Order: sequence, then structure tokens, then C-alpha cells
Amino acid sequence: MVFTTRDALVVSAFAIAISSVHGHINLSPKYAEPNQVLDTMFHVPHGCNGSSTVSISVTVPETITNLTARPVDNWSLATAYRDSSNASVNTITWSGGLLKGTDAFDFPIVLTVPNVDLSSQTNVSFYFPVVQTCEVGSINWTSTSTAHGSADGEPAPALIVVKNATQAAADALAIKGTASASAPAPTATGNSGNQIYAGLLPVVAAIAALSISL
Repeated sequence: MVFTTRDALVVSAFAIAISSVHGHINLSPKYAEPNQVLDTMFHVPHGCNGSSTVSISVTVPETITNLTARPVDNWSLATAYRDSSNASVNTITWSGGLLKGTDAFDFPIVLTVPNVDLSSQTNVSFYFPVVQTCEVGSINWTSTSTAHGSADGEPAPALIVVKNATQAAADALAIKGTASASAPAPTATGNSGNQIYAGLLPVVAAIAALSISL
């Protein structure tokens, strides 16, 4: 079997879709093309184990040199720069608001996507570590691994630069829908490994279908 560039993109979308089923903080939209001016948002899907969110602090990758955070009603916005020139943003913090533990909310930004060379690679990811502070506890969305609950925190939101952002988003949406529908319901009995394996079978089929359709 010969794997094409599109196959690699589909597999990447699969990994991201499986990760997002857990309800992580993500960029929305998360796919962009080189040198694109992108309006996107940090989507916060929930609080900290039911506790209300009071602060969201984001570290901006050094390669993202043109970024502006948008104000949000009833939240204070603080921006820290990398040096005295105030040309490149280092961190963004929205604080002083109150987002109930069961509620979702979006914190908007606009940025210029780095003009990366994709001639020899399918995509490039830029990670935005986030610390979510709640009334009780906090969550570090700071890991650059796709593994859920890794030693260095939960997965950090990622900006994924691809040649065709529209197609990448469509592939990820299709796979995410299959992953969500096939995820096994929690149960106190049974073999969890077998449940996960069975739940992933339709997802694998979806990946194969997307690849074959090209």
C-alpha cells in the first residue's frame, strides 16, 4: 500500500478528532494555510471538574509574531510582550470573569499564520499552552503530545498549517462525528480495552473511506 500526502493528513485529523472527543480546549478554527490572516478562538468547553473558570492564560509560540487578542465582555484582557518593542506577544490573559463549570465560551484572537514551507511535509503544528484557572483548582493544557492526561499536562491547543485548510477541516469533522457516535458509553463492568477497540472500528472505516474516495 502506498500512502499519499492526503492519507497522512487524514491520519493526522483522526488523532486530533479522537483527542477532541475528551472536551479539550481547542482553537476554532484550528486549520489554516501559510501566510493566512486568521480569525480564530480558544474554545473552552467546561470548567475544572465542575468549578467555574475565572482565568484563561495563553502562551503564544515564538514563531507567531503578528497576533492580537480580542476583548470579551465582562472579562479583563492583559497582554505581555516579548521585549520592550511591544512587537511580539508572549502571553495573553483573560481574567475577572466567571464561566460556569458546565458552560462553554470562546476567547477570540486574530493572527497571521507563519509562511511555512509545506513542499516536503503535510502539515506544521504550532502549540499554544493554556492554563485554565477555576474557583477551585486549575487545568494545564500545556502538553504537545496528543495523549490524554500526559505527564506534562493535557493537550495544548494547536494551530495546524496545511495546504488546504477547508479540506482538512472537513476531514476532521467527518472523523470526529464518527468517533463521537462510536465512543462506548461508560460502564462499571466489561472489558474496557475491548470496548475501546470496538468503538474505534467505525472510525478506522471512516479513515479508509476518506482515503479511498480521493
